Amino acid sequence: MPVVIGFISGAILGAVAMLFLLRGSGAGRAEADPAGEAVLDSVTGLATHDRLLSDLGRELEGGSEVTLYLFALDGFKDYNDAYGDVCGDALLGWLGRKLRDAVGSYGLAYRMRGGSFALLAVGSERFTDALCASAASALNETGDGFQISCDVGSASLPSETALPREGLELAARRAAKAAGERHVRSGRRAPSDAIEALRLVRSRQDVAALAVAIARRLGVPEADIVHIENAVHLCDVGNVAVPRAVLSYPGKITGPEWQFIHLHTLVGARLIAGPLGMEPVARLVRHSHERWDGAGYPDGLSGDAIPLGSRIVFVCSAFHDMTSDRPHHPALEPVDAVAQLERGAGGQFDPAVVLAFRDEFLGEADEALEAEAAA
Repeated sequence: MPVVIGFISGAILGAVAMLFLLRGSGAGRAEADPAGEAVLDSVTGLATHDRLLSDLGRELEGGSEVTLYLFALDGFKDYNDAYGDVCGDALLGWLGRKLRDAVGSYGLAYRMRGGSFALLAVGSERFTDALCASAASALNETGDGFQISCDVGSASLPSETALPREGLELAARRAAKAAGERHVRSGRRAPSDAIEALRLVRSRQDVAALAVAIARRLGVPEADIVHIENAVHLCDVGNVAVPRAVLSYPGKITGPEWQFIHLHTLVGARLIAGPLGMEPVARLVRHSHERWDGAGYPDGLSGDAIPLGSRIVFVCSAFHDMTSDRPHHPALEPVDAVAQLERGAGGQFDPAVVLAFRDEFLGEADEALEAEAAA
């Protein structure tokens, strides 16, 4: 590994772990009904804080015994501060979907202000506690660079209070108490972003040499080649913000899962540029999934508008991924991966970069065969 990569790895170990406590997340926009009451949170699609109070009041007027559960997310502020508001909203949307699926038609789920959710349940204590456990499980999420859990507080209405706002405040106090007790028991969790970032860096060492050789074939100045080499190593660092359930998804990724995949280049660029100040590398990583035909992400660039270094990174990264085992496909033989790159030339990939990659790959293969024969 070149010295500069060693420097980057060490810097990430220190710097990524310090990207916390910066600015927090808003509650998101809400759709309103004709009467002006906020109904649905635009980030999660769940009912809002105001709708919770309205529904709770209606249940109490009907004589129901209602249990209100409040789930305060632990780790979300760190996640949002480290990876940005857009990624934070994506995670909230993902958690909201999981919560809605877990609760189904057996209760009412809500997105509260900030990083918290709520559940209204009517029924026996055994039933409502089981529903709460299912909801809490849905709001736990992990990735290679984060861990989200939740602290739960509850209130029974009208037995403890007949006022909706007081019930909500009581549940919030109990959730805060649960959080304090847990932190005393376990201590504060150290973020794992940096450790995973280092693992991702090391997994790219083999294709980085190919990227350097391709860049030289294409006449890239030596001063810029080091940025390309570093970008190959770091282009998937943004995956630390993606839930493991998404990265290990066995089928074709669509819908909410795909939103995380779209965001990983932005997260990677943020981590590289923000704490390290390495703008040239961050720019290459940002555009490392732009397609030659303009159908890529995050900015939909096409052709020569995509930085040449990013086009090289894209081809090398694709080769690395195709020749590695993935949940949705087994590893391809290198020669088959090269053939796949050639089929994507002119659409997904820059044809000139693919040609240079093929020539370099075949040249290395010939050298290996000659060395084996000589031995």
